[in-house]
Amino acid sequence: MDDAADSRFLRRGLKISHLRLLRALARTGQMSAAADALGVSQPAASRLAAEAERIAGAKLYERTSRGIVLTVCGEALARRVHHILDAIGQAERELAEIAAGAGGTVNVGAVTGPAVEHMLPAIRAARVAHPAIAVNMEVATSDVLAGKLLDGSLDFALARRPRHLSPALFRERVLAPEPVRLIVRSGHPLLRRPVLRLADTVDYDWVLPLEGTLLRTTLEAELVARGIPLPGKVLNTSSILLTLVMVNQTNAVAPMAAPVAAFFSAFGAPAAPVCILPLEERPEVEPYALLLAAGRTLTPAARTLYDLVSRPLDAREAGSGSAAG
Repeated sequence: MDDAADSRFLRRGLKISHLRLLRALARTGQMSAAADALGVSQPAASRLAAEAERIAGAKLYERTSRGIVLTVCGEALARRVHHILDAIGQAERELAEIAAGAGGTVNVGAVTGPAVEHMLPAIRAARVAHPAIAVNMEVATSDVLAGKLLDGSLDFALARRPRHLSPALFRERVLAPEPVRLIVRSGHPLLRRPVLRLADTVDYDWVLPLEGTLLRTTLEAELVARGIPLPGKVLNTSSILLTLVMVNQTNAVAPMAAPVAAFFSAFGAPAAPVCILPLEERPEVEPYALLLAAGRTLTPAARTLYDLVSRPLDAREAGSGSAAG
């Protein structure tokens, strides 16, 4: 393809301001909100929108009673715009990291179990070997993390790809299933049973994650599959702190990712000691993955942390392969 064909939009006057406006329109659906996002007046934003349509040679949006709706052409261009602006931001970060030497900032995310088991050890290692690297870490659900990965807010994440999102949007390294443990207070009556099964726990109060979360749906499916009735008395909460307090002060039972349960059972503060129930059954949540956005190159600092997360995973997989052989 010749240079003239490649640069047609640029020769017509395409500027970063046009791209930023289109991204803002896609996100807000309002010309006034897009103008606010760019820090310009609404008439100026409307002029930029008109210029963008002239440069593209196509109608990019329509006004409706509910605001701005992108056309098919507008949506196609907005998808490209997102990647272009994301690449510019990544380039800025990479140059800043090169200028700073071994430093830089990494934005990562993880669901709770992998955050404790894999992300935190990697961050501790980075603190020692690469002290100039700053890390921002978000612990959230996979839906939230995947969205932030795609919009460029995160460099990589330990999470599960939401099923409604195409695999083509990610580079995905599927890892292990996440084991689940049930915790209770020290001295709980269930701990005195010589043999303990999942069915023995449902007569007690439970503290569960909110409805629709993966941990909850997995446990409910496990109970149903075994013909066990669902717990009758449930406190629904997303708060680990409230879960620990409830378990500590009552006979309630609560599920947790195994690494988190192991941490609190071994190192819990005196105000909130917990014990893991020695169940015969061992429920597992579907495998999580090391996720990157497709087509995005990690900055040097992000690559350093990514490698620190990957190294023990590589070793574990190599060990499993040797054992299988």
